[in-house]
Amino acid sequence: MITTVNQDGCIDYFVVVHGIDPQTYERMAVHFECRRGGVRLTDQSRYISIPVTVGTLDSTLAWIKAELNGHHYELYLIVSVATNLSWGEVIIPAKIALLAGQAEAAIKIAFQVKRT
Repeated sequence: MITTVNQDGCIDYFVVVHGIDPQTYERMAVHFECRRGGVRLTDQSRYISIPVTVGTLDSTLAWIKAELNGHHYELYLIVSVATNLSWGEVIIPAKIALLAGQAEAAIKIAFQVKRT
């Protein structure tokens, strides 16, 4: 089972918000000190990808929900798994699933082979 960063693999978490306007992107980029994101080609809306930890996920999601206050957007929690082990042995902590559910954020899992 992989739930933390160790020699066998690592899990990184990102909150991704799609469908925001340039002003909202800028407010979020300043608040989270993060400029990971871009422009969606289909509708020219912005998205931002905010790195989080288990400890900061709750406050990050709460800030986003309060800041966007019902405006149209898509919210995802990306779980990025890098491992040489069986991916079937990866377990997402219950707290992560609970917080994502409370924020109505879809969980997406991205797997990659850990490069040594």
